[in-house]
Formats: sequence, C-alpha cells, structure tokens
Amino acid sequence: MPPLHRMVVILRHQEDLSYEEIAQGMNLPLGTVKTYLFRARRALSAAMQKENALQG
Repeated sequence: MPPLHRMVVILRHQEDLSYEEIAQGMNLPLGTVKTYLFRARRALSAAMQKENALQG
C-alpha cells in the first residue's frame, strides 16, 4: 500500500479524524482523501481475503 494511503487509514481509523481534518492536515483535496481511503480499504480487504484463503 502506498505510504499516503496508509497515512490516511491511520488518521481516519486510529486517530479518528474526519475526512475534512485529514484533508486539511495533509494539504490534500477532500476528494483525494476519499479516494485514498477507498483504495486503501480495497487493498486491505484483498490482502485479508488472500490470507484467509491460505489459512483455510
């Protein structure tokens, strides 16, 4: 996962920041934050499904 996508996930889910707060803090457009978060979640989901397939 690209570092910017990882940072958006951390700020949203660990730091509990809003999309707007993340956009302001990272100096990114709001739409970019939403896109990064969508792509990061999709990548995490795919990685988890792959891991589950290997274990089961």
